[in-house]
Amino acid sequence: MEELASRLARACEQARAELPTLAFDDRALVAALRRIEPHLETCNVVELAVAVAAAAHVDGAIEELERRYATAISAACRRFEQPGHSADDLRQVLRTKLFVGERPKIADYDGRGSLESWLRVTATREFIDLTRRKDRPRERGAADQEIAELLSPSDLQLEAIKTEYRAVVLTAMTDAVHELAAGDRHLLRQHLIAGLTIDQLAAGLGLHRATAARRIARARDLLAKRTRELAGERLGLGEGELGEIYALVKSRLDLSFRTLLATPTPR
Repeated sequence: MEELASRLARACEQARAELPTLAFDDRALVAALRRIEPHLETCNVVELAVAVAAAAHVDGAIEELERRYATAISAACRRFEQPGHSADDLRQVLRTKLFVGERPKIADYDGRGSLESWLRVTATREFIDLTRRKDRPRERGAADQEIAELLSPSDLQLEAIKTEYRAVVLTAMTDAVHELAAGDRHLLRQHLIAGLTIDQLAAGLGLHRATAARRIARARDLLAKRTRELAGERLGLGEGELGEIYALVKSRLDLSFRTLLATPTPR
């Protein structure tokens, strides 16, 4: 027991010596080390300390991790860049995956193997999964059906929209969601579907709370406005009727777009 305690103490000293500006919690690092006790001799202690600190949102930890592994992260994002998913969008998707939530993905790194390799594998899996999820016909059809039910005649708020307009408004809603930048769509999905608070999103993305709130508000507003534009183009309505549709859509924005933004868990 004393030998283990001594090894753990030396590991913490090593991490502190190499990360002098990072105020990580020794207890959290020790807990992570204890979970891999048989592999202590080969553990990448400093990399594990960075990951543990980033998972706990220690000041400067996420920035330190991203600085150390900027090349690997950027390479992964560029590799999977495509129309609708820019490298910056993918970087944000990965950042949310790694650092946001009650148990962020970075907490899975256990110090066995290099953190750079682990990040590369994690990014690749996430981006491949994102590509597989994109515009799946059956998933999109299911989402359209759920929205169609939301727009049924029994919905008194939307009853004012003429019957012949409903299908067009539904399609406009759906297209507006799929036109949204991947990063903004992911941010809304985390907020509306995963239920993450603005504070959680801000912490995970390294943003001020007010900045995160503005980004969410801007994305939601953009969806409503784009729905109005698309519906107007397709229906040829006047400003008065368009304004009415816009107000009704905006009043149901969270409910309607929550369904469209939902992504079924891959089997």
